[in-house]
Amino acid sequence: MEHFILMSAVRNLGSSSPDGIQKELQNVIGVINKIHKKHFITNLDMVMASEFQGITNNLQGTLEMIFDIEECIIENNLDFKLKHVLYHDTLESLQSKHTAYERLGFGLIDARERLDLIKKTDSRFLIATSNEKTSLYLNNLFMIYEDYLDSWKKNDFEYVKAFLNHMNYKEVAQLFNINISSGWRREKTLKMKQYYTIKEMILSVTE
Repeated sequence: MEHFILMSAVRNLGSSSPDGIQKELQNVIGVINKIHKKHFITNLDMVMASEFQGITNNLQGTLEMIFDIEECIIENNLDFKLKHVLYHDTLESLQSKHTAYERLGFGLIDARERLDLIKKTDSRFLIATSNEKTSLYLNNLFMIYEDYLDSWKKNDFEYVKAFLNHMNYKEVAQLFNINISSGWRREKTLKMKQYYTIKEMILSVTE
């Protein structure tokens, strides 16, 4: 039985207080738990004030979940960033539920070690699948994804939110009462097409 462990932790608080972060995270994971209900073995749940984790049943669904978490932060104009570890574990032979839970415990420990590792680096994403080449490819793609994602400043979020809601630059220009050429430049500056492309490339790995 395959399962994927997603562990996430706040990288920095921005202007939010610890209590505010906990409430905001709970709201985010509440939304994600509803959207991705079919992908969960166990829902995302807070494990401490600034961290959450969940266990999922497939790689593509978990990758989409990471995208949705990051975009939910932007769409709600939240002032913090997360680090994510996606860890793939396989239960090849299960003689009992006890054996399954015991093995799952080891998987959680392995994922936790990786989360502690990336906390010491600048990277925000670490993907560890059962295939070394796939892991390397995904981590390289996520490096590019992170670059686009973190190029957006908090004052860009309103525009990014509009584009993420499938508005074109003409509609965005109308929404923000700017001219069409300014809307086009905003789309180019935010590199929205490149952002969509890197997401497609990441998801294509699982096809």
